[in-house]
Amino acid sequence: MKKIYLALLFLILVPASVFAQTKSSNQTQAAKKKAVYFYNESCLHCQKVNDYFTANGIYNEYDIKKYETSDPKNVEYLNQFFDALGVQPDKRGWPVIFFDDKMLIGDQDIIGNFVKDMNVADASRFPTPDSIKTDMQKANQPMPAKKPLPNVPIPLLISAAFVDASNPCALAVLILLLATVIAAGGRRRALLSGLAFSLAIFASYFLMGVGLYKAITAFSLPKYISLAIGILSILIGLANMKDVFWYGKYFVMEVPLSWRPKMQSILKKVASPIGALGAGFVVSLFLVPCSSGPYVVILGLLAERVNTGRTLSLLVLYNFVFVLPMLIITLAMYFGSKMGKLEHWRKKNLRILHLVAGAVMLFIGAYLIYSWL
Repeated sequence: MKKIYLALLFLILVPASVFAQTKSSNQTQAAKKKAVYFYNESCLHCQKVNDYFTANGIYNEYDIKKYETSDPKNVEYLNQFFDALGVQPDKRGWPVIFFDDKMLIGDQDIIGNFVKDMNVADASRFPTPDSIKTDMQKANQPMPAKKPLPNVPIPLLISAAFVDASNPCALAVLILLLATVIAAGGRRRALLSGLAFSLAIFASYFLMGVGLYKAITAFSLPKYISLAIGILSILIGLANMKDVFWYGKYFVMEVPLSWRPKMQSILKKVASPIGALGAGFVVSLFLVPCSSGPYVVILGLLAERVNTGRTLSLLVLYNFVFVLPMLIITLAMYFGSKMGKLEHWRKKNLRILHLVAGAVMLFIGAYLIYSWL
């Protein structure tokens, strides 16, 4: 008889226990704050967010719905969220997470602010485009999305590229090359060699820019990177100003003097457009110390905004401006200008070129620092 009572008691208690556990689990799930997260498997910045969420137990602490944006339906759904918040098309992207009536976009914004903002948010339900519209209408508020970073101004980019383009060492390299080729094969061959050399410099610097951009964006950048970039720009400007008043003392913002014999020996062996093309790629490495400063400043700003498509087009523009004086000198030589006169002009105006470069870099630095104060 006791066995029967124990069996009945077991049959009663076990289902009750299971029911209580299930109910407790459901209540815990319901109590979790909720968010909707859009990401892409091939996105490096999305991977950073995923690593952060995993390492800090975010997926366990909060109830997060994930949507992968390689599915067009998910992209359409994401755009409905952006429409509800009034986000402009050129400011949209991923990773992005929505909760309550708020949005965080970009790995830095999410990693830096999600936990803090989630703790004070009323995120008891999953947001939808309609719920966000309704909440905003009730509150009678404008778009709560965080203010996006401004795009890199085109005049600022062209100014930095002009500093690179007017660098004395880059012009000296081309003049020496053209003088060598003219002596070996005439003006027509020098024209083709100058164009090939300029093309090689353009391609080399473009590829180096893409590589450096990828390297910078592979790491989480400080929120106020413009301050650091602005300080770097001012230091480059001051270094150029030093060459205006004390040229050659301590250092010069040109190819290091110890490198020049080797570079000249390479150029003096060039006698054809094919050789000029190869020399361009090699010589571009010698030019890095004297012409990479403005480039790094611009790349830092582009990496801060993390828009690969726009970055590539701006790098094309930057490097076209960079090689434009090379193209002008090449054409001037072909139509009759003498290399001796061009070299004399370059040496005569060394200090002026450094003055212009220094002034532009100081202005860019001041602009970047002022924009964050």
